[in-house]
Amino acid sequence: MPVMTKEPPRLPKAARPADPVPAELLRNVGSRLRVIRKAQKVRLLELAKAARVDAATISRIETGQMTGTLESHLKLARALGVKLTALYEGLEEAQAKRGVALQQPSGRTEVYVHRAGKSSLSMLTTEVLRKKLMPVLITIEPGGSTQKEEARLGTEKFLYVLDGDVEATIGDQAHRLKRGSTLYFEAHLPHALRNAGRSTARCLAVTTPPAL
Repeated sequence: MPVMTKEPPRLPKAARPADPVPAELLRNVGSRLRVIRKAQKVRLLELAKAARVDAATISRIETGQMTGTLESHLKLARALGVKLTALYEGLEEAQAKRGVALQQPSGRTEVYVHRAGKSSLSMLTTEVLRKKLMPVLITIEPGGSTQKEEARLGTEKFLYVLDGDVEATIGDQAHRLKRGSTLYFEAHLPHALRNAGRSTARCLAVTTPPAL
């Protein structure tokens, strides 16, 4: 006698693919899944029951805490009445858009001022902690200096002098830098910059990985 298996509950026929989603709303498969589910007005528990995927798992997928498996994606797509590719639609374009960050001078708001040292640090891109490197414009007034820094082990820093004369102290060694000079060093060593000239000094510093 054949074994009968109970079919999972079906979602309402009205549940259909969501309309195209603006790229800025897409972050991962989970965000796309959430958009489709919300557009179809399907509750999380309803989807969990229909797809036979644990509700906690779906929640973690939607919030980006976990990616999920191809099998779980397939079950969720079937339960929602969409093709598997619907969960990935637009993600590549969104990723490409997030991969380019343009910042105009007027939009530069992250500036850290060291008043006692007559220096300032301006972030040259946004969301630096989400990136693999951190570009910073360092400005030091005559007689000024930056605060001494010491990043975690494995952090690297590159320095390019745009204007002025700078003395860079790395560990117990001092290096005199002029316009056009470059300096690369392991940023876990204690380091600081001092304006060694009579005019404002400006340096481009790039740190990887980002460290504040």
